[in-house]
Amino acid sequence: MEEAFKFQVNNQDFTVNCHPGTSLLTLLRQLGWFGVHRGCDRGDCGACTVWVNDIPIHSCIYPAMRIANQSVTTIEGLSENGELAPMQQAFLQGQGFQCGFCTPGMIMSAAKLPFASPEELRLALKGNLCRCTGYQAIIESILPISPPPHLPLSPSSSIGKSIPKQDGTAIVTGKASYTADFVPPGLLHLKVLRSPHPHAYIRKINTEAAKAIPGVVAVFTHADIPRIAYTTAGHAEPVPDPLDHYLLDRKVRFIGDRVAAVVAESVSIAEQACQLIEVDYEILPHILEPIQAMNDGSIVIHDEPESSQIPDRNRNIAGQIFLESGDSEKGFAEADLIVENTYHLPAVQHVHLEPHVTISWLEADGILVVRSSTQVPFHCQRLLSKIFNISKAKIRVYKAQLGGGFGNKQEILSEDLCAFATLRTGRPVQWEFTRTEEFTATNSRHAMTIRIKSGVKADGTFVAQEMEVIANTGAYGNHGQTVVFLSGYIPLGLYRCLNKRFRGFAVYTNTMPAGAFRGYGATQGAFAMECQIDEIANQLGIDAVEIRQKNIIRPGDAINLGRSSTDHFNLIGSYAVPECFEKVTQSLGYVSGTPPVIDGSRRRGVGFAVSMQGSGLSKIHVASVKLSLLDDGKYELRTGSVDVGTGSDTTLRQIAAQVLGVGVDDIKMFSGDTKETPFDAGSYASATLYISGQAVKLAAQKLKKQTQRNTEEYAPGSREKRSVEVSYAADEATLTFAVQGVEVEVDMETGKVEVLRCVQAIDIGKAINPRICEGQATGGIAMGIGYALTEELLFDEQGRIINPGLRDYRIPTAADVPPMEIFLIEKVDPYGPFGAKGVGEITTNCTAPAVANAIAHATGVRLRQLPMTPERVWQAIH
Repeated sequence: MEEAFKFQVNNQDFTVNCHPGTSLLTLLRQLGWFGVHRGCDRGDCGACTVWVNDIPIHSCIYPAMRIANQSVTTIEGLSENGELAPMQQAFLQGQGFQCGFCTPGMIMSAAKLPFASPEELRLALKGNLCRCTGYQAIIESILPISPPPHLPLSPSSSIGKSIPKQDGTAIVTGKASYTADFVPPGLLHLKVLRSPHPHAYIRKINTEAAKAIPGVVAVFTHADIPRIAYTTAGHAEPVPDPLDHYLLDRKVRFIGDRVAAVVAESVSIAEQACQLIEVDYEILPHILEPIQAMNDGSIVIHDEPESSQIPDRNRNIAGQIFLESGDSEKGFAEADLIVENTYHLPAVQHVHLEPHVTISWLEADGILVVRSSTQVPFHCQRLLSKIFNISKAKIRVYKAQLGGGFGNKQEILSEDLCAFATLRTGRPVQWEFTRTEEFTATNSRHAMTIRIKSGVKADGTFVAQEMEVIANTGAYGNHGQTVVFLSGYIPLGLYRCLNKRFRGFAVYTNTMPAGAFRGYGATQGAFAMECQIDEIANQLGIDAVEIRQKNIIRPGDAINLGRSSTDHFNLIGSYAVPECFEKVTQSLGYVSGTPPVIDGSRRRGVGFAVSMQGSGLSKIHVASVKLSLLDDGKYELRTGSVDVGTGSDTTLRQIAAQVLGVGVDDIKMFSGDTKETPFDAGSYASATLYISGQAVKLAAQKLKKQTQRNTEEYAPGSREKRSVEVSYAADEATLTFAVQGVEVEVDMETGKVEVLRCVQAIDIGKAINPRICEGQATGGIAMGIGYALTEELLFDEQGRIINPGLRDYRIPTAADVPPMEIFLIEKVDPYGPFGAKGVGEITTNCTAPAVANAIAHATGVRLRQLPMTPERVWQAIH
């Protein structure tokens, strides 16, 4: 029963009728205060923080009715008379945000936090999570010290300047509009009934009780939907992935798989209707372990004939890679030492704070519009066109502000069913995932078992390397083949060795699918390789840094494992690896042979790791831009690229401004919209700056030359002659390198590991915007610390994820991340725009192996399984 009460929000009076179970978060968003963000609905992330009578609270777990006769302040209420509040100004000046989804809640908490030191501040911020920044820029913004200065702008120089992100003011004031911050008239809500079984056929579904509930508009099952096989992976055509997914299927393959969809007038009605759907399942045997799935022929997860591009369905192999260069057997025969180890990497979740959400509707002219939190609008448009047999011209997909992605939003996970519901009902539909669904029904990083065998000479020279990867791709094969390829190609390519062999398998199991995740397989491969190199160095009595410097690839080396000498997937452009080693070792004060520090039960050690990552995908990733000179002398840049919080909308403007000789503010930008912008493959593979940026540079050069040719041609009104459109695909995918060093402290009595210092040097080519590049590095390192020490999706014997929440699945908080030193080593790359290279993924790869190597240095104990929890460390010690 609803009750009426009065209250104030941002000094405005309201009287509402409200159900007793309504949260304050839901009420505030219903009233249009969209700066209050829904991240978890359990009080764990802090994105919904507001003040009630000037006291910060998490509004998602605060009953709305408790604010009767009270005063509420949201992020929108901090500014007065158009002036930013001091904390808003501090975050804007210090650039204490990336995607910005956590920022309103972070500011609302920070403005009320008592602290006397940086350490106290980090502890006080534990109630507010950030997945993008690594907290460093947040801490620097809050502390009463001057943040890194922003260099003055001049029209002739935008490159290399820490120009503030162009969406910063909107983010710190709560005005940035994310996908769910829009409510078209007549909006319906979609919810999905998900499978409680890991493997089963659906014999019968009874939806009558669900349809009878007032407010239910439609219920859909596999019988209502065309059976078209597709992949959810956002890849360019021809897609390399298995076509093994269906809008709704008569077979379920993991706990959390789609069974039926309900469209209703409210979320609660849709959820209630889902519970009333009766399903008769034929339970099938299930399998959770990839090695068993390859060898147990009695369980075939994808036996349906409609699916295709599956290398070996009878062995549940969704992808396989075989690469070889030289003669491995000959190389091992020549080795003085052979080391062989197996490493175990877990499934982990992306934990972008904005969940997957899509809103779809039909325009008056019949255009299907899809507003989505997607990294790949154009790939999504193409897939929807295929599924529904609608011309791409009749489908518009666009992204709003994005609250992080990290690869999980390179998937088409919510857009397909949402669009289908709109096409069937004719009404706007929204589908927003819960945090539990994010953990149980989206994608994870691929869990892998990696075996590496290395043969070396007594002086540390590599003569043979063999690597085998078995990856759990889960119930569907999206990204499986390509992730496995990179898991071997990158770490094996990093070091000079004439004789190499790689075998990799992506294997179906009855678990939640794995997909794209920052680092894209190189993260897993780098852990195994960098840990084994330390073991080799230890057995040979060679310094761990020295053996890497001796064997690492150099300019002129071909990166062509399993390919011809002229077929390069990646190549070396600029090269500053020696400088990276020097900066990291100097900063840590590293002296070869220094023993660990012993302080009672505590041991301190240092560890190192190196990695590389390609900048984009050569010859595959296409970016197009349109650049126009406007009548007022300013410019308009249209690009299909997607800023997922990385700041690319700012850096692309910097590139254009540099060429045109204007200020960044002179360029108006539209991005990520299949109707309003030209094609771009999307935000993934560290490609946006390197490829989309080069397209922007070429367009600016072309427009500048065109307008200079005869200025009289470009009188007002001649807009056609003042626009250029350029498409670009890189012939070369140049390599970015990173060297990382960490210092850890291990409590020998408890196994607890604390990361004390983190230093990373990046061979970045040219930092277009240093502050943004540093933020990518600190965010990537923090994600790597979680991978190393705390993060792991845990499964029961049915394949059910048993820690599907932020409280049980622990990403690092501000208290868990140490101060980080980032060195951007600049040597202009011959292939990137103004010499720049990709930086988004490389920053994550080194952290976990560096931490493992530091633990081994501190304790003498080698761990080959992640995460290195206190229990595992203690057990290894004892």
